[in-house]
Amino acid sequence: MTDRRCLRVVCLAALSICALSLLGAPAVRADNDDGSFAMDQRLLSTYFFWRGPWDDQPVTSGGELGMSGTWKVIYPPADDPRAAIFGLDSPANWPGDALPDTTEWPAIYKEPEQLPHWLMAEWRAMKWTGFDFVLLDIWHSLCFNADLTPQSCTDGLFEAWSELDRRGEEPLPMAMFLETPFAWYGPKKDEDATQTSEDGIAELWEPTRSFLRQFYGEDDYQPRLPLRALARVEVDGDARPIIQFWFPRWVDAGIRKWNAWTFEELRRKCRETFGVEPFIGVSQHVYGPDMEGGWNGQQADGGREDISSEAGVADYDVAWWGGMAGPQIYPNAIALGPGHWCPRQTGDKPVTLRYSPEYAPDENRYVHCWREVLSDPANFSRRIVIVESWNNNDEACCISYSEPKDFRTKDGDLIDRWGDTPELYMVLTRDFATYWKEGRCPDRFREAE
Repeated sequence: MTDRRCLRVVCLAALSICALSLLGAPAVRADNDDGSFAMDQRLLSTYFFWRGPWDDQPVTSGGELGMSGTWKVIYPPADDPRAAIFGLDSPANWPGDALPDTTEWPAIYKEPEQLPHWLMAEWRAMKWTGFDFVLLDIWHSLCFNADLTPQSCTDGLFEAWSELDRRGEEPLPMAMFLETPFAWYGPKKDEDATQTSEDGIAELWEPTRSFLRQFYGEDDYQPRLPLRALARVEVDGDARPIIQFWFPRWVDAGIRKWNAWTFEELRRKCRETFGVEPFIGVSQHVYGPDMEGGWNGQQADGGREDISSEAGVADYDVAWWGGMAGPQIYPNAIALGPGHWCPRQTGDKPVTLRYSPEYAPDENRYVHCWREVLSDPANFSRRIVIVESWNNNDEACCISYSEPKDFRTKDGDLIDRWGDTPELYMVLTRDFATYWKEGRCPDRFREAE
């Protein structure tokens, strides 16, 4: 039997299990009252794109190169066994005992009635896939108002989580993944996040404060969600909320200057305001510190600071575009993905095929990435694996339920492809998640060595 046929057998076998137990077991949490993760627990997370400028773009499949939304999200009908992954198998799973109309999904923030339903379905699917928590992609000025209160899209997210919680489904907790160059609200700050600047760390603090006060409350502001909705890890007896920052600057936008004080001050403000320090993750450039973008990379004036977990400034590092160059393995975290294809952008973001023959016999980049991670025992000392991404369809680096399709040039040459079934990457992740959390290597990876 060929490796590709083996892969299909694994997927089909997993699907037969799905029909019996579609929502599976909840993520394993630490044995304490507040639901945070244990210090030595290996975690699995993913970036969830739920609010941003791409929401206004139609998510399409095929068409001419340059069209936004290269991967089409679809949903199974109610009579399909896979519908239970999303709760779409029964009206009883929904408010009003009525199945939502999925034909217009993914719903955008301009559809307040549809947004919570779409979010409920996605949250169920991410839990089924094996994730422990969700990294919410947040643009501060698009998710919160100037007074730090939630915008309607964030209200929809809270409504969806609360409805799942009310139903006893133990929805996954969430963490903030801040798209930093677009963090501030309204007029730009002074863009200097150091102790010499007028605004100090406003670009980081305002979004962090807006997010965390939804769980901790602040002065007269009541929390919107319980603490168990916030992804936190135990560090020295404290349950620290996970906060991750994307590039500090990109294409002449973002923060001009930062240093270790930037993060020391952020920790101090969090302690002062919420009584706890954050567990901080930072993005580094996939091609190293000589590139502009990463927190240990070049600043606007050409300077550089060692902002990393090795320097003790951050708690973990990851690389955006982790799926572009294979698994990116850092001291405390690992980033991986199925590939990266952004045909409407060139130069800075070169095309990388999702389907990549160079990784034979795995037959797809995603399996290769997991092979690299699970085959090396040293990797199990890391704390977090982050999959890039759940649903960034705009750049084709998603693993969510999507239409199987080949993308070809006008001459018929293969450009990129999705696997044989809509749930292929979800099933693979569900399988690999078990090995990652248990610290084991699959036999099929050992046999192929």
